[in-house]
Amino acid sequence: MNDGIRVTTSHGPEGTVITVAGELDMDTCPPLHQATAAAAANGAPLHLDLAGVPFMDVSALHLLLDLQRDFQQRPASLAISGFQRQPTRLLTLTSSNHLLRCPPPHNLVSTLV
Repeated sequence: MNDGIRVTTSHGPEGTVITVAGELDMDTCPPLHQATAAAAANGAPLHLDLAGVPFMDVSALHLLLDLQRDFQQRPASLAISGFQRQPTRLLTLTSSNHLLRCPPPHNLVSTLV
């Protein structure tokens, strides 16, 4: 596991929750990719908590867009919450907030289909 990121997965009656702490970039995305792929495979709703992510680059954005696209084809829901300032800015600058259906910066929860 990469020392630059901590990915915690928990399972409950409401689905799977993946909590991420640390910066998400090309070097630290693989553990998150593995966790989301495993969670998506079980078919349960997924909540991705990014409150512990102060920075993400385009690699992380690509991972989120792929995840969102994957969940659009599944009956289970995907929710992403906790976008901090820099990740929110990245989403805004790339117009990805609309693709991910992210709320305005003052609201920190994004629910995806």
